[in-house]
Amino acid sequence: MKLVWLLYQQRQRSSLAPLQKKSPFSPQMTMFLVEAAKWLVSSAVVVALCARSSTLFRPSVVMGALFFMSVSPFIGVLLESKEALQRQYHYHYVRLSGVRDDEVWQRLLKIHYAVSLLRLLPIWLPPSIGLMVMFGMMTGASFVWFGQTMLLLLYVISHIVRGSTVRATGVFSAVFFRMASFAIGYAVMAAIVPLLQLSRQAVRMYGLSLSYLAYMDGYAVHWQQRFYECMTSWGGWSFSSTSLSFIGAGFALLALICFSFIRPSHSHKAAYRLYSWYQRVIESLKVRGTNNAILYKDLCLFTRPVRELTKPPWSLFLPGEWFLVAGANVALLPIVHNGSIILFLFMFEMYIVMTGALRAITDVFRDIFQFESEMERLTVFRLLSPPPLVPLIEAKWTLLERLGVYPCMTAVGLLLLEYIGLLGMRGGLWAAMGAVMMMPAYSLVVKRILRTDYEVFCLVLASGEQTVLTSPRDYAGYMVIAAGNHSFHRLLIYITVFSSLLSAFFMLLKGWSWACYSVLFVVMIYLVLWNGSQYAQRT
Repeated sequence: MKLVWLLYQQRQRSSLAPLQKKSPFSPQMTMFLVEAAKWLVSSAVVVALCARSSTLFRPSVVMGALFFMSVSPFIGVLLESKEALQRQYHYHYVRLSGVRDDEVWQRLLKIHYAVSLLRLLPIWLPPSIGLMVMFGMMTGASFVWFGQTMLLLLYVISHIVRGSTVRATGVFSAVFFRMASFAIGYAVMAAIVPLLQLSRQAVRMYGLSLSYLAYMDGYAVHWQQRFYECMTSWGGWSFSSTSLSFIGAGFALLALICFSFIRPSHSHKAAYRLYSWYQRVIESLKVRGTNNAILYKDLCLFTRPVRELTKPPWSLFLPGEWFLVAGANVALLPIVHNGSIILFLFMFEMYIVMTGALRAITDVFRDIFQFESEMERLTVFRLLSPPPLVPLIEAKWTLLERLGVYPCMTAVGLLLLEYIGLLGMRGGLWAAMGAVMMMPAYSLVVKRILRTDYEVFCLVLASGEQTVLTSPRDYAGYMVIAAGNHSFHRLLIYITVFSSLLSAFFMLLKGWSWACYSVLFVVMIYLVLWNGSQYAQRT
């Protein structure tokens, strides 16, 4: 803290140096007067806006204006270039201390953010206080917390992108498709929710009869109007101060996790850098020791120089499936009050999110988990009699299961935070119960994801064909085999979605009957996953 204060004073003096040459006052008095002027102007603007709010503006306009004023000063902090920061904080001198460049740069960025908070205090604090005064202590503070943590996450991500080998187009496409997934999830569920509420109201009044159809036909226009209101005013997004606080906590947690990814620079010719959690996994596997030569070979592939990563690191923690279900939850969860339904929804969405996170890992490390390195060594495998197929797949299982723990835990944890934010602690307890019930399915999901690539590799190996394939997915019959392997799984997902919507629309399930439905879903998903994980013994 002392270092932050000293750097803050240094930055203030350097910014006021041109003014001090013309000022008749001492440097300390000049700095005091400039800071006092900033506080007075900012406070006067806030007071004028709040005093005229009842006559000139709507409350929502005032809230938006104060929120923007409290976060906008930090936009400039996000846009400062790396070269400017290196000059301001003498980075090239500090890095001579013998500490690793990554640690020096991360420490510099922490100090810069803290110094910026102090320097911008006269600009962002009065609007923040105005939010608390106008809209209550809890609501105003939650908006300030939400805005500041959101900007902190953007600050971290901006520096991850600047020091990464991932191209800007890859980052843009990753962000765009995730935002599109969120919008699609919300738009679809926003269309279904008003119709669902009308249908349940008609069932309570008339039951499943011709009167029900007449009622629904008469309210078709009303449903269209409600859907239009949801899409234009986000009426289904009823965030409370608790919701904003938990979402802000999620932003802060994700920023802290992603901070270790920040690098000062990256040369395209530099050796490939492992993520810190992958490095710990590899070290633990080496310490434990293994007799599986293929697992050792895969561990070595992580530490050799390889091609650039095709996805930014944070995409492993937040796959597209997470944004899809998060967008749907924004429209759906505010109308859910049955704990058993919350239990079922979280288990279903947790399974979807885990699948998406593990698939993202296999897409990034294709040479290992899509058997591309084994395709390069087909001749070696054919010379072995018999080929070590069981050790091969067991090595992939072990590695993917260990590597996927952190991304899956992060994605599921953020999903749980969304449930707590939208439903409160009671809904969060039901969701946590669902997480406990679905945890044992993790290893089965790992095995199901690798099934098709492994079976196609075994097929190519046994065929003796000399055609050059860089990946099992280049095989002509890959899609046919994948469709056959995943047919029962997809059928279960489709039946689950259709039956849950049907039961919700016509109130076929009520109260604790949803708990029995949830248990049935868990049993069926475990049976399908267990059946899909026995392929190694049948090869």
